[in-house]
Amino acid sequence: MFRSKLFQAFVLLAGMAGVIYLIISLFVPSPRRLIFGVDKRTGKVRLVENNVTYLPPHQFYRLSFEKRQGAAQRDGLVQILSKERVPVTISYRLRFTLPGDRLPDAQRMTRDGWSAWIRTRVAEAVSAVTQQVPIEELVSPTSEFAAQRGALREVVARHLRQSGLEVTGFEISRLEADRGALLEYKRQELRRNARGVAGRVAIFAIDGADWDLITELSRDGRLPNIRALAQGGVTASLQTIQPTVSPLVWTSVATGLPPDRHRVLDFVDASNNGRPVDASTRRAPALWEVAEAFGRKSVVANWWTAWPPRSGGAVVYGTPVESHPDAIFPRQLSSRVAQFVVSPETVQAPQVKRFLNITDREYETAVSSGNAADPINVFRSVLSKTWTDHRVAHDLYQQQQPLLLMMSYEGTDAVNHLFAPYHPPLREGISAEMYRRYWPTVANYYAEIDRMIGEWMQVLSDDTTVIIMSAHGFRWDRQRPRVQPIGRSALHDHRNPGIFIAYGNHVAPSRSGQSISLYDVAPTVLSILGLPKSDEMPGNHAGWIFRNLTPVTSVRVVSYEEFFTGLAPGASNIDLQRYAQRLQAVGHLAAASASQPVFAAGAGPPGAAPAGIPPAQWGAYAYYNNLGIEMRKEGKLREAGDAFDQAIKLNPARPTPYLNLAMVLFDRQQYTAADDLFVRAVERGLPDAERWFVDFAALYRSEDMPTRAINILQKGKTIFPQSHLIAANLGSALAQVSRYTDGVAELERALGLQPSSTLVLNNIGTYYARREEYARALDFWNRSLSIDPRQPSIREAAEAARTHL
Repeated sequence: MFRSKLFQAFVLLAGMAGVIYLIISLFVPSPRRLIFGVDKRTGKVRLVENNVTYLPPHQFYRLSFEKRQGAAQRDGLVQILSKERVPVTISYRLRFTLPGDRLPDAQRMTRDGWSAWIRTRVAEAVSAVTQQVPIEELVSPTSEFAAQRGALREVVARHLRQSGLEVTGFEISRLEADRGALLEYKRQELRRNARGVAGRVAIFAIDGADWDLITELSRDGRLPNIRALAQGGVTASLQTIQPTVSPLVWTSVATGLPPDRHRVLDFVDASNNGRPVDASTRRAPALWEVAEAFGRKSVVANWWTAWPPRSGGAVVYGTPVESHPDAIFPRQLSSRVAQFVVSPETVQAPQVKRFLNITDREYETAVSSGNAADPINVFRSVLSKTWTDHRVAHDLYQQQQPLLLMMSYEGTDAVNHLFAPYHPPLREGISAEMYRRYWPTVANYYAEIDRMIGEWMQVLSDDTTVIIMSAHGFRWDRQRPRVQPIGRSALHDHRNPGIFIAYGNHVAPSRSGQSISLYDVAPTVLSILGLPKSDEMPGNHAGWIFRNLTPVTSVRVVSYEEFFTGLAPGASNIDLQRYAQRLQAVGHLAAASASQPVFAAGAGPPGAAPAGIPPAQWGAYAYYNNLGIEMRKEGKLREAGDAFDQAIKLNPARPTPYLNLAMVLFDRQQYTAADDLFVRAVERGLPDAERWFVDFAALYRSEDMPTRAINILQKGKTIFPQSHLIAANLGSALAQVSRYTDGVAELERALGLQPSSTLVLNNIGTYYARREEYARALDFWNRSLSIDPRQPSIREAAEAARTHL
């Protein structure tokens, strides 16, 4: 075989190819590699640029590097110690040349190997600097150390020059502290320097609670426990952030951080195929996780983004909206929790009829229909979940005796959206049948929450600071919703502020009407637990609430994220369809079939702009929108306009910044531009746009500019041709400028659209009174008073009209 001509020819060809390749490599340099040969005995350096180069291994130690900017480049990791001797891993990039013809430390390099040798040299140089720097300075991206990396680069260059390397570049790409060692150091520092724990904290979130309703129900005697806590403690208005999306605002409460930092922006996670947000979406530790890390036992129930928990730590139960089976951690508590679960199927007519004024037949019809959007079925699910969450949390608290309890009753917001239209008194345009069914629901459900608060007060210890709060309010004034929001978004019914009540032996009772920011809650809770707020938290300890409590300032934490690794696993077994149905039923998510206003050709809401943007960009949009709101409050109109412009650039499909910028332009008396921006906001789906047209026109009328009011209402009529509100206000505005023919025609059109509208009847009566046709004016005013007798101004006008007959 070896003597065959074919084999010999093959060997000859292979040999010739090898020789040719070797010859080429000797004369064609590589543009991407630098190769050094270091004499193991003398340290003399031989520089070659060819991949195939003969460097006898008994004589030379071969080094090959990536070539960048004419120098050798090498990435590496070193571990150093901070001033407190906390291990820190540094990722770096080094570029260097060999200016001389020999390496002084060649024998050691060849003995230890290049990787170990350069790691030791770099670590020696970096440690000479970092061992004098506190750990927080090392890891903080905004510290003085981070801003003065040039000094570190000089030390590394000087140190490596002694070893024969000329450094042309040294960059640190990442510093990461050993989280376990850092946490242990901070624990020891707290034990040495900080005061003891001030007591326990119990936070009860009543989602969507508003001072208007709480005050009304308290005066009626429906909320005795909440009223007692308010009278014996501190009450305040809680200033929220926009948008008032429940997962976003409640995660901001739990983390003390803005949305662009914790990354929970909506009910679904756009970066995870639209799945429901959970703990894996949240990019920052929550209060219960921080408390557990520093030895403060915690129990959390039914809080947004609490489930699934990170490994170890707090006792966690349930998720808002739709819990999945066995939503309890640690798992060994499953059998204990199971005995307290109230399934919807066990909630029967007698229990539901305690809250809804319905018959047994109406209950059975709703349940047998299986319609997930039926208000009776929705309320049945809300009730079962409320009772389950309360019973489980109540038992876990007594078993665990935690220092921190966080409990959310999110059913109140669902009840707000579904049954606010039917809360007494009966208003015009409200179905009498629906009113009969649901008029007592709001008061009865809030009374049930109050009863549960009373049960908590029986088991909480005397050293507990009790906080009752809502992260946003709800419209309970004359603009409260008139219909149930099934299938359409009703988040515009949320409003600022929410409620805040603090009670306990550390609380200085006061009802001075102060405000507290949503971002102040986390720093305040940490102070009670004897922990410092982190540097990245925008809020502050609300010291005015307490009489003998000061925040911890002797220990610094840049970010509590430093102490945690990884994310929680996603909750994979949530029924996405049921989740969406529940959100649609209570107005937190619009159904695809929701009705839309009529837009002119070329205009239109969604579709003209991108359907979605990355979460980080959305967070930046929210930041600039909120910044603009604050600047406008301070009267800084130019800065506010710039902020809203930036928000529009980041999220051009969102209507809110267009509306906000329109209001700024109105303040600056740039009325034409303000009108254009306002219409663009409507074209992008501005919630409750009909009423916004009326309110925007009212601004012009208040400034004695009726012509501009008429123009904006005419635009509203084009987009909402079936709106009796716009028609009624347009007719009134036309009559104000003596355009009586057009005005009365518009008022009569409004009356045809909504015959029972007191607004339309009153405006028509006013029109005839101006024409001194008092008998006709009385006809319309009397019809209005028969629908709603509680109109003192109209009754007074009617009495005055009778004197002219």
